[in-house]
Amino acid sequence: MILNKQKKHMKVRFYATMVLLLGALAMQAQDAHFSQFYASPLTLNPALTGVFNGFYRISGIYRNQDPGLAQNNPAFSTPAFSGDVSLLKDKIKNGALGVGLVFQNDQQNGKTFNTNEVMLSVAYNMTFGARKRFQLGAGLQGGVSSTKVDFSKLTFNDGFMVNGQQISYGQSTEALSTKAASKGLFNAGIFAKYEFAKGMRFYVGYSFNNASHYKENFILGGISSYNIPFRHTLHGGFEFDVNDKIVLIPGFLYQNQASANETNFGLNVGIHVVRSPDPMKVATLFVGLWNRINTDNYTLIPEIGFDYKNFRAGIAYDAPLTQQRTDGSVIGGAYAQAFEVTLTYIGNIFQKKEDNYLFNPRY
Repeated sequence: MILNKQKKHMKVRFYATMVLLLGALAMQAQDAHFSQFYASPLTLNPALTGVFNGFYRISGIYRNQDPGLAQNNPAFSTPAFSGDVSLLKDKIKNGALGVGLVFQNDQQNGKTFNTNEVMLSVAYNMTFGARKRFQLGAGLQGGVSSTKVDFSKLTFNDGFMVNGQQISYGQSTEALSTKAASKGLFNAGIFAKYEFAKGMRFYVGYSFNNASHYKENFILGGISSYNIPFRHTLHGGFEFDVNDKIVLIPGFLYQNQASANETNFGLNVGIHVVRSPDPMKVATLFVGLWNRINTDNYTLIPEIGFDYKNFRAGIAYDAPLTQQRTDGSVIGGAYAQAFEVTLTYIGNIFQKKEDNYLFNPRY
């Protein structure tokens, strides 16, 4: 009778642990965030697919968060790659059809939790009015997501005997799912830009993610399954060409998922070190300082980037300043930081028959 009660108690604790685990995954791990969000347009907003002056674009971003916090592994590691093309510029007056593919991998603690996402992205953008001052676009994304948990790297309460002796490290008497099941993903977004005067423009976008509201479950038999919350993202900015040498780019991003909120805002200054009438041949050095505010921390983010001909590259460093526990100690200690690198290439195989330039946010 005592053993049965203890086993029942272990089950209760096990399910409670899974509730906390899946709740954390739903609110944080499923949707990774980037400090240089504009450098990864297809993970920011599907409406930005094909929004650039060229035929094709290849982008990559890698984020390493809390390096060294987990033994021999970064606590969070997120690479993402995308490729998109801007089609029918010679067929659609003042517009284009964008088609792209994006892949994102989110790892935690040396792939203890490993999520892969693959999505196809389609968008339609057009410019209106004199000098094409107004731009409006909409985009959709669809694909699959799969999350796998390596339970061999976890320890459960029912892996111990009554006297506390460990008997089965990384195992549980419960039926755990060791395979990564695929779930459908669906995202949608809109984007708008208005140019008040030459060299002075404002842009704003909105994306709605996890519209499929899919369920996540790591226990066989349908026990303790959880719907991944919707995520809303609002982003925007303003570009002002001070003169032919300097451009100022303030911007913001706001994200909400379940009860979690995040606000990013900052300013980048671009210095044209090489000038040309052709925007694809201008070389620009960007330096900036951004801020991230959410529930439990404030993060300062210095950034530096370089834009030359068809290449864009950037580096960002996250320095949490107030990420503390209730006892005053800093979460992660010296490891509470993040590094991020980005690289983008824009190519143009075919000679454009018409200049349907579509504005894409810079940083």
